[in-house]
This record gives sequence, C-alpha cells and structure tokens, in this order.
Amino acid sequence: MVNKEEIKTALKDVGIKSGDSAIVHSSLKAFGKVENGPDDIIDAMLEVIGPEGTVVFPTFTLSFQANENVIFDMVNSRSETGVITELFRKRPRVLRSSHLVHSVAVKGKRELEALGDGILPCGKGSPFEFLYNVNAWNIFLGVGFTSCTALHMVEEYLQVPYRYYKTYPGSFVIFPDGSKIESKSKEYVKHPGYENDFEKIESIFAGKGILNYAKAGEAKIISVKTRDIFKVAKEHLEKDPHFLVRKI
Repeated sequence: MVNKEEIKTALKDVGIKSGDSAIVHSSLKAFGKVENGPDDIIDAMLEVIGPEGTVVFPTFTLSFQANENVIFDMVNSRSETGVITELFRKRPRVLRSSHLVHSVAVKGKRELEALGDGILPCGKGSPFEFLYNVNAWNIFLGVGFTSCTALHMVEEYLQVPYRYYKTYPGSFVIFPDGSKIESKSKEYVKHPGYENDFEKIESIFAGKGILNYAKAGEAKIISVKTRDIFKVAKEHLEKDPHFLVRKI
C-alpha cells in the first residue's frame, strides 16, 4: 500500500518542486495498491508543484485518429490515456485543450498558455511548444518511454520523412459551453509500414545522465526535462531520420 505522502516524497526525489511545470504520463496499475486510489496520485502531483506551477495530463482520443469525420466533445469524450487522466480532466477548474486527437488537461498558473491552439498535435502552437518553452518536466509514473509524447514533438519539428499531416474536414469540437465549432486540427500520422521504436531511448537518456529515478509503491518514477529530450532525440534523428521507428 502506498499513500499520497510517499508519492510526494518520490516526486521530490526526482527533482520536482513548487512552481514547476510538468506533463505527467501515468499508470494506476503500476503502483499496486494506492490508499485513496488515483486521487492520491493527482493530489500528490498538484501539492508538490503548488499553485504557482502548471500540471498537464494527456487526455488523448487516439481512436479518432483513423476517422474522417470526428466530433470531439471536450466534456464527454473520454481520455484514452488511463484512469488517472480521466479523473483529472473531470475535476473542477481543470481545462482541456481542443485538439481532436492530442488533447491535454491542464491546471495551474500558466494553464491558458499550456492549452495551445488546437491545430498541430505536438508542433508549433501546441501544448508541447509550451512545455519546451518553459523546459517543463516529463514525469513517468509507472510507465516507460513508449509513452513519451515529447518524442513526437521532435519528429514534428524535424518533419521526419515517415509522417505526414492528415486533416479532418467536416469535423467539429463541442466546447464546454455547448458551442460547436469546425475543427482546424491536423494529425501527424505515420505512413503505412512503420511503428514507434521508443523503448531504446531510455538507456540512451540514462547514458547522458539526464534521467532521475525514484520509486513509489511498486511504480518506478522517472523525470526528465523537455529540452533534454529534444536535444538528444534531435541529435539521433539528424544522423538517422528513421531512428524512432522500425519497419513492420
């Protein structure tokens, strides 16, 4: 059994402090038993970062990616990135961004900046540009680098040859006030024949000394700064544009 205070200690052990900004990738199951369930994990994160910080959770709707006509309801479209993210986005005063596939839920001092414009998934004008600009933490709670969306940010900034922009004409976003607006979202999708190859990146990052580790319950906690992810991944992609994928 792990409790909120033990999770807070682990977060501090990997360098998180009051006033920081962070995107959090998470797995409830990885912790084992949590005293008060996912609320303890969310509260631990919010309390460590405090009111001057900004917390971002992915609330992606990846099942929409292959569709042609999408209706993304910001209130009722469930997060597909785990129970913790779904609970967080439903909390009072938590905001959600408007991208059809790569939405995030945000709370904190810089929440409006972190929402982005809802057009590109991880590139210019997206929440990931904000995370890069403030050099936010990427925090992994019981998950590994297969969940590292910031690697897609690097792919998009470098315009890798195995991806292209897909548009969603005739798709709409329903905002919390009930208004319905045609979406301008684009998705940066892979050409057929490729899959992500992100697992190897953890050992590369560890070799550069940019990762911090701790443990809470049964979950491994990892933290790394956004600009460190960008710098190292960029170096590898510039040498090999297909470094982050493998052929299938």
